[in-house]
Amino acid sequence: MKLTGMKLIGMKPVEWKKVRIFEGFWGPKVETNRKITIPAIYTQLRLSGRLESLRLQWKPGMPNKPHPYWDSDIAKWIEAASYSLALHPDPDLETAIEQIVDLYAQGQWADGYINTYFTMVEPSKRWTNVYVMHELYCAGHLLEASLAYYLATGRSRFLDMLIRFIHHIEDRFGPQPGQIKGYPGHEELELALIRLFRLTRDQRYLNLASYFIEERGKQPYFFELEARMRGEDPDHSPYKEILNKNYLPAGPYALFQAHLPVREQKTAEGHAVRAMYLYAAMADLAKETQDDTLVAACETLWKSVTRKRMYITGGIGSQDVSERFTFDYDLPNETAYNETCASIGLVFWAHRMLHVTGQRDYADIMELALYNGVLSGVSLSGDTFFYCNHLEVETQLYTHRVIRNPRMEPVRKPWYEVSCCPPNLARLLASLGQYIYSWDPQNLYVHLFIQSEVEIPHKGSTLRIRQITRYPWEGKVRFHIETDGPVELGFNLRIPGWCSSYRIELNGKPWEGKVESTGYVRVFRTWQGGDTLELDLAMPVERIEAHPFVRIDTYKIALKRGPLVYCLEEIDHGDYLPAIRMDVGSPLEASYDPALLGGVVTIQGEAEVLSSEGWDDQLYRPKASRYKKTSIRGIPYFAWGNRGMGNMIVWIHSR
Repeated sequence: MKLTGMKLIGMKPVEWKKVRIFEGFWGPKVETNRKITIPAIYTQLRLSGRLESLRLQWKPGMPNKPHPYWDSDIAKWIEAASYSLALHPDPDLETAIEQIVDLYAQGQWADGYINTYFTMVEPSKRWTNVYVMHELYCAGHLLEASLAYYLATGRSRFLDMLIRFIHHIEDRFGPQPGQIKGYPGHEELELALIRLFRLTRDQRYLNLASYFIEERGKQPYFFELEARMRGEDPDHSPYKEILNKNYLPAGPYALFQAHLPVREQKTAEGHAVRAMYLYAAMADLAKETQDDTLVAACETLWKSVTRKRMYITGGIGSQDVSERFTFDYDLPNETAYNETCASIGLVFWAHRMLHVTGQRDYADIMELALYNGVLSGVSLSGDTFFYCNHLEVETQLYTHRVIRNPRMEPVRKPWYEVSCCPPNLARLLASLGQYIYSWDPQNLYVHLFIQSEVEIPHKGSTLRIRQITRYPWEGKVRFHIETDGPVELGFNLRIPGWCSSYRIELNGKPWEGKVESTGYVRVFRTWQGGDTLELDLAMPVERIEAHPFVRIDTYKIALKRGPLVYCLEEIDHGDYLPAIRMDVGSPLEASYDPALLGGVVTIQGEAEVLSSEGWDDQLYRPKASRYKKTSIRGIPYFAWGNRGMGNMIVWIHSR
């Protein structure tokens, strides 16, 4: 990938409020998110005691003891609800948010501090265990929620409260004598601070974000100093083993991406969600400061993630213990963790890197993660969720309690004790419009092919674009243009890296143009009302193989069509899916089935299955295997698990 540095620094995403998604593939999903998912999460926030905790009435011995990260769950719900409000006014939803804001206002300390757990449970221990206790993480999510609510409604009270909190944090953290010379244990606040800077243009918020990022990984280690101030030995952490400073081979505190200064980190290490939030913030900071060294650091980490430590679905973080990256090419399927939040974080990072470099590769990964690693995290009904996203399931591993982590169970649940993923997914889907288009003074960019409408002011005129498509079921995308007057502009269409051929028509006539170094085709002209632009992407079924070093996937293939990864489910093939193998040259056919899973394109083909006949009472015997013909039906990976609990595979044996 060619690094363009700051050449396209002016490219900005079109704001989510200016994009309306309707019908097509994503329209119903966005509507389900609005009508089902957001209300369902609110119900769970209430039933779990999270909302009640804001009343600050909990006492020892009472049920639903507040947890240090509960504020972040509530904040992400507010953010999702706010995005929804901007496009779909809802007095009841707005009232629900205002009631939560009232409670936070009552609980805000005189110095600006906001944290439900520390206000009730350990008020004397504020800022004494930033390493573990999520204070800065919760602050970041609350700030993002307040920004979304302000932008959606124009009401500033919540944002004003959070700005007071940020000023408190600014007073407490920094390099000056008497300040805490540290940074978040769980990154997120850095992202929120840069969003606040972009709204207010107040340099102090960018400076604080920069301090947290630049201080990370310096020695002496902050987490170690902090532990000693609490009277603890950092070499023998009183917390569970995953928090011990020497846990990972990359170095002390690698679990928290704090083992080295960020520019010296060469491999993606530690907790995958934390890593994605840090890397996304690094990209944001690089864009605002035009720091090429920070861009280069992001590029190095990007290659580590996407070329050696990412699943074919855009899932990341392969191990459940510590929810972390392990080592290059270690991508087990049955025990894959792949937290939904981690794929969401990958979307955030890819989107930001796209706006630093203008390179298609980032949009490709953003799309891959969105359609597979993220979307699999929610049921088609919108009210149950995966925390983890496996690439192979043998249900007996769970019924026999071989795998005991309840977050890894291969059935979507309404809620989890640790339930960061449902509201995180809801806020991403509610703000999906901002990932489709970008602009600069000379160009419009189309990154994602999602049926939508957008309005863009341009040099005194307004450009209105209506994107019509059945993507990802079909590769044809049509753009209808309306303007108040002639608009001279470059219309940049992403040609996905997976697409080997494409066709473009302008006003019904073939248009010839080549893919630029960025991976986009630029159609430059003076646009008139009534113009049409059509892109048709070839979308054959592909057999994908993994790098030979991915030991678990050798001699296997995965099926992929366009941005979608496919899988086989027990309900279609019987329970012993690993016995199926495919000839690499056998024909495959894709067809739309409107009656299956709400309407999906399936992949059909012929394969063979290992016969169990003749084995009698034997466990082993001299090789005399027999195969019999069978048919396969692959469904999109995002839709698996919607027909009951059962076995599933993505990677299929081949010959």
